[in-house]
Amino acid sequence: MKTISQKMIIGLFFCVFLSLFSEVLLSPFYPLFFSKVFGVQDLSYAGYYIFICRLTVVLFTPIWGFLAKRFEARKLLSVGQLGTAVMTAMMALTQNVYQFTFITVLLLIFKSSYFLLYPLIIELGGEHRRSTLTGVYQAVFHGAIVSSTVVGAWVLNLQHPLHLFYGVALGDVLQFALCFMLLKNIPKLNQQKNIAKNVDSGKNPWGFIIAIGLVVLTFQLANNLVRPYFTAYVTEPKPFGVDLITSSFLFLIPSVMAIASMPFIRRFATSSRLSMLYTTGIMLLIGSLYLQGFSQSLPIFVMARVIYGFFLAITQGVLELKLFENSKSNHLHFNYGLITSFANIGHLGAPLLASSLVNSYGLAFPLIAAATLCILNLALAKFTIFRLKLSEGFS
Repeated sequence: MKTISQKMIIGLFFCVFLSLFSEVLLSPFYPLFFSKVFGVQDLSYAGYYIFICRLTVVLFTPIWGFLAKRFEARKLLSVGQLGTAVMTAMMALTQNVYQFTFITVLLLIFKSSYFLLYPLIIELGGEHRRSTLTGVYQAVFHGAIVSSTVVGAWVLNLQHPLHLFYGVALGDVLQFALCFMLLKNIPKLNQQKNIAKNVDSGKNPWGFIIAIGLVVLTFQLANNLVRPYFTAYVTEPKPFGVDLITSSFLFLIPSVMAIASMPFIRRFATSSRLSMLYTTGIMLLIGSLYLQGFSQSLPIFVMARVIYGFFLAITQGVLELKLFENSKSNHLHFNYGLITSFANIGHLGAPLLASSLVNSYGLAFPLIAAATLCILNLALAKFTIFRLKLSEGFS
């Protein structure tokens, strides 16, 4: 298969950045956003809204992946990008929070197609660049989180925050134009006749897919437990009592360290090292999470956040590489979509479990529980995806 140039990869990753930036732009600020724009004082509505959003993605991401087995991913992506642009512009016209929520669901039905872009880059980039591209994706992903968090705080100060969605819609149109121009001359990727010819050699390893799905689910459940009450934990008088600005810096440390991990992933995340990297990375996540939950010293807490962020990106990148390594070309988009749904189930469960832990045991317990879940995750990974070969029960 013909691989794409460095300039094309940069252009496609710019599209990834734009999509992630707009996706998480208001995520930390929904309670304030709903209060200012729609007068919603019930803080629980933000939780309901996020739950509906994630459930929509869980349900529709595999559908786009299934469609990618029968139609070209780039054409499906174009449909999704144009539909997203229309729905995003319509969000600026909503009159109440219920209209806003309904249009958001329609938006996410289309935007669930955006997950096709990353495996498309992996497929076109070639196996020799897989580790590099995975490292770049981690840097782009967390770079989008950092920049959108800063801009999101500014958005809330606008006189008419809803007008922001016109600009976001233009960004979706820009993504469509860039992807169309960059991909229009690429040879067809998923022709049905080629799939039919290779039906025997292209069987999907369902046992492996389910196993890595469960590993990803527990991984995302553990690492999203720490987010909902993090600010409340570090701003409490004990043990740290920092101000809101400092808490924001502490919150963003892992994302900054994830960007710093890109050269490490590119150099060391080879096929023969994936098991070792995952084992080492998860063990360091476990230690750093326990430190964050039990430490009474702010410098030690900061050190733990640095270690946590660096190895969070590495372990996540290893799981992605393991999936790509064991996915045939004609199943790549479907498998990635399915694993994305497993990840979003973890995202769904994390706030509910975190709330229960905080109410029962205190603000530090989501961190402690996350470390314990990582132990279970490591055991699951070592006894499934990093133990058996496809020919030994995973085909």
